[in-house]
Amino acid sequence: MENSKLFVVFTAICVVLGAAGTVSAHQTWIEIDAMCVDLDDTVDVRLTEGHNFIGEGPPPFDVSAELVDPAGARTPLMKTGENDLYWHSSFDADLIGLYSILGLHVDENMWKVYTGPGSRPDRPDSLYTYLPGDVNWSEIDKSNWTDDWHVVLHYTPYKYSKAFVSANCNFHGTDRATEQPLELIPLDDVATVGTGDFEFKVLWNGEPLPDGTIQITGTRDRETKVSAICDYEGKATLPLNISCDWLITASAVNDTAHWDGEYDDTLPHGENYTGPGGFVGDTHSAALTLMQIREGDTVTMRAEIRPGIQFSVTPAYIDFGELDPGDTSDPETIVIQNMGSKDLKSTVEVTDMNGLYTGGLHIDASLWSEFETAVLKDEYVSLDTKLCVPEDFTGSGEMKGTMIFWAEAV
Repeated sequence: MENSKLFVVFTAICVVLGAAGTVSAHQTWIEIDAMCVDLDDTVDVRLTEGHNFIGEGPPPFDVSAELVDPAGARTPLMKTGENDLYWHSSFDADLIGLYSILGLHVDENMWKVYTGPGSRPDRPDSLYTYLPGDVNWSEIDKSNWTDDWHVVLHYTPYKYSKAFVSANCNFHGTDRATEQPLELIPLDDVATVGTGDFEFKVLWNGEPLPDGTIQITGTRDRETKVSAICDYEGKATLPLNISCDWLITASAVNDTAHWDGEYDDTLPHGENYTGPGGFVGDTHSAALTLMQIREGDTVTMRAEIRPGIQFSVTPAYIDFGELDPGDTSDPETIVIQNMGSKDLKSTVEVTDMNGLYTGGLHIDASLWSEFETAVLKDEYVSLDTKLCVPEDFTGSGEMKGTMIFWAEAV
């Protein structure tokens, strides 16, 4: 009988609950099946959010997409569905020429607060913490904060994305601006991605930002990244020397390069803070999906025979947060996706040094040792995991464990 396994490592922190929040530098991007399509093909447009070109789920809060067709007409792309990985839409490529797909994701507004060293038990060297949404400052536990704490930045993240599709594989016009507020523009032929140096331009409201303000990054996967800083013309070159799909992103070089807004002396602060106030504004980032294109005077044939067992588990890391003995964590979702040619039966093995996870990890309301699920071919299942800390658990500090997913073909 065929079988396979995949490791997922996760961490829980068992210390006294504090006020520190977290923020994730998630990027939002557009996925499509191919940049070259046949006339009248239906193009599946998917927006996802994650790290390192690895989708982790549909973007939350406000998401929209727009299509610019070969004639220059702009139409909204309506949402057709959503699952654990994607926000879905589609369109029919019924005109010869270049289509530009533009995405916008407006994320939850955040507060970045200077709280001083040692204010976050999970990150003792951090000088900052992040708080989402509306905050009742009188109810926040500031016992670990310095008495001159203050808001550094109150902002809403705006994330722009772009992808190209051509019904005749002619990509003339990809170097034109499409009026996104923060726009990442490829200056070389997108059909040559993966063959060498590739130049980009980044514009803010149609104009380049000051020299050294913007960094662009090309990501192939978790291990493969290249970066460059834009010059006074907003231009930078990346060595895209690997033939593959690339995600190109643009954002501020550091968090002192603010996009818009102004200082506000009335923002919340500690009683001994005498500085100039906090910065109120919005942050902006952009992503461009570029896919490898093969052209020539010969036709290359390819076929891939899927193995019986091929599956993935996301995310690869779970943080159950800060818990006390007797607490039960909030549920964290794990997705098993079957990419093989056969239906699968999946089970789990859990190991840890302190007995926390082996005795307290629950999957879909059952102890992990009782867990078993079927994942049909080309389908996925979503699982809710919770950590129940025993009342008599005596350990403290960061507790790490490993979850191993086993699968066999059925």
